Formats: sequence, structure tokens, C-alpha cells
Amino acid sequence: MLRLLALATVAAVTVIACRNTTPVTIPSLSTGGFRDPMPVPMREKSSLRVMSYNVNFGVAGDPAAATAIASAKPEIVLLQETNEVWEETLVAGLSYAHHRFTAPKDLPAGGMGVLSRYPIVSIEELPSVGGPFFAWRVVIDAPAGRIQILNLHLRPPMSDGGSWVVGFWTTRETRVQEIAHHMERLDPELPTLMVGDFNEEGDGKAMTYAADRGYIDAIAQFAGKRQTWQWPVGSLTIRFQLDHIMYDPRFMAITGGIVEGGNSDHKPIWADVERVDPS
Repeated sequence: MLRLLALATVAAVTVIACRNTTPVTIPSLSTGGFRDPMPVPMREKSSLRVMSYNVNFGVAGDPAAATAIASAKPEIVLLQETNEVWEETLVAGLSYAHHRFTAPKDLPAGGMGVLSRYPIVSIEELPSVGGPFFAWRVVIDAPAGRIQILNLHLRPPMSDGGSWVVGFWTTRETRVQEIAHHMERLDPELPTLMVGDFNEEGDGKAMTYAADRGYIDAIAQFAGKRQTWQWPVGSLTIRFQLDHIMYDPRFMAITGGIVEGGNSDHKPIWADVERVDPS
């Protein structure tokens, strides 16, 4: 019962974060109950460090986000909930030669961005099929060869009528539909990563759908059940692992983790991956 109530609360505050049209100020909770920060090791020269970060549109321009990103030294950063202010702040505050952003459309939490040290070949915007947010298929010329990355922001657990209690149970299939639709747009010839705010934990249906097709979550692999999202509710802070970096069999994850930084309700997550021959 406690688990159910907590999950219902997750849905409620996720709705607040995603639907509110006024800025949502999230206090810094970097010491609010997480275990000791995971150290970020030096990257092996043969690996590629990829980060995903839902920066939270409500704290747009917060310089702590750039500091958190820089602390892990990622080569490619996939971003969710960006807007023009976030674009200006991160492009100016970080030295990435290649970057692209798309502004939010219907909801202020719907923007996306990418920062890369390597050329961005193309970005295909994938329309939503039930959730409020579009996705991206990003193709990048990485040192070991061209790769593709799905940047995802799946539907929050909210019903069409705005109920988070109903939505917790009824939106699970929608997230499966979203990820299945987006995966159909993948180039089967390219090694693939799927990253972002999945709005569900590792046992969710969208995550299971991807796992059944050979994808592995590097965050669960190296960070266990450590939470990537937190929100204060009165005297309590609820926490769940809603952000993931999934890789297909043409990659091998070397390490990964969660950065304790920034003032978003989400934490930056990162993984080092290497290209491998599946045979």
C-alpha cells in the first residue's frame, strides 16, 4: 500500500511539473537523502561517454546545470525540458562544438536539446502517439562510427482527464505504444542508444518492452536502484529512478552513474559505452 501511495504521489507531482505553465522552482536537494555521490571516473579512450538530463523548464538558466554536466565530462548530452533560456545558458556555459535545440510546442516541458563534441548528422523529430512530448532520433558521427540515439520523454502517469490516480494505471500501455512507435523509426544498421526521462522505473512496461528486444539499462546495471528523480512533498521527499540509458547488443557499457548536482527534480545520468561485435 505504501508503494502504491508513493507511486500515486509521483504521478501527481509529475503532472504539476509537466503541466504547470508558470515556473516551478525546485529547491536544491542534493543532500536530501541520497547516498554518497558516486565518483565519476576518467573515461577510457576507447569508450564514449553519453549523458541524459531532464533539466526542468521551471529552473531555466540555472548555472548549476552547466556545472553538473561539466563535472562528468560527457561527450554527448541529450536533454529534455529545454527552452530558449536553457539553450542560451548551456551553449554559452559549455564548450560543445555541435548543438541543436527544439523549443517546446504545446506544453512548456516539451523541449529537447543535444550537445555533442562530434558532428550531428541529422535529427528526426518523432511525433507523440499518445503522450504530450515528441521524441528525437539523433544520428552522430562518433569516433568508432556512426550511431543513433533516441532521446525520449515519455508520457507522465496522468489520465486524459487529468487524474493521476487513474493515470498511474492507464498510461502504462501508452508508454509502450510510444516507445514501440519510436523504435520502428530506428535504422537497423546503426548501433543504438535510447536515453531520457521514461517516466517509469525499470519494471515499467516501456522498459520491459525495450529489454525484451535486447536493450540493457546502464543505469540499473551500474547504479542499482539509486534514484534519479526526487520531489519534496511536505516534510517528505519522494524518489524514484525514472531516467535511463539503454543500449543495444552492438554496445557494451563499461561504467555509468548519477551526478549529484543541478537544481532540477531530475539528476544527470551518464554511461560509458564501447562499440562491440555482437557475434
